[in-house]
Amino acid sequence: MDSRTVKKNLLELTQYIPTELPAMGWYFSNEQPSSALVFEKGKWACMFQYMEQITAGKQLCFSSQLSGCSGAACYLGFKTPSQQAGGFLAEKEKFKKCIEYGEAFYREIQAIKAKNNYLILSRIQDVPENTNIEVVNLWVSAMALTGLVTLANYDSPTNNNVLIPFASGCQSMWTMPYKEKLNQNPKAVVGSMDPAMREYLSPQVLLFSLPSERFVKLAGYIPNSFLLNSSWGELLRRCRSAVVKNSPGICLPPLFKK
Repeated sequence: MDSRTVKKNLLELTQYIPTELPAMGWYFSNEQPSSALVFEKGKWACMFQYMEQITAGKQLCFSSQLSGCSGAACYLGFKTPSQQAGGFLAEKEKFKKCIEYGEAFYREIQAIKAKNNYLILSRIQDVPENTNIEVVNLWVSAMALTGLVTLANYDSPTNNNVLIPFASGCQSMWTMPYKEKLNQNPKAVVGSMDPAMREYLSPQVLLFSLPSERFVKLAGYIPNSFLLNSSWGELLRRCRSAVVKNSPGICLPPLFKK
């Protein structure tokens, strides 16, 4: 979905569902943005170490050569998982009972191959005009998440249109919502459930991600939805009050580990 349309609908949505951090989006590029953050070659880094810089206006650039860690390179579609990945998940991180289950986890990823040289993560407000945003990331409180989950089920007779998977941070932020673009009825993904990346975020922030086309469609339902009810208005006032109360002189709470 083109960036102008996403930005317009983001302004509409955040009137009713506030975010804890600036909304972010992913887009492909043939060229590396001149001012983008780039991972240091040969040095391990978690992408979430850079979240504070991204919220301040920097863009983070990924490529087949520079993705920070081997896991991110796989989840973003630049490489395939190593044969030892399942053992690391089970024996090192202890996230799976045995190596067999760890290997099954990596077989299930099936990340879509990156379709361009670079994949960029940016605040949506900083995405260039005439750029196709692939996935939208919303950083929200638990109260705001209730609104997003409800809205994601608004136009369906079923009630399971939001996933809460066990997944890495970058997998739930990019891999899974990007794959949902291929589905006739794409689902949203609640993320940041990976203990390995939570140290870079505060306890109160959660992630809600979805294909950009689905995001725009949901925003279009707002005028006829529960978001205009007085009951939601009261929750919205409480949600905004909590953000202001926790704010260190700006419109955002202190979310990052220093």
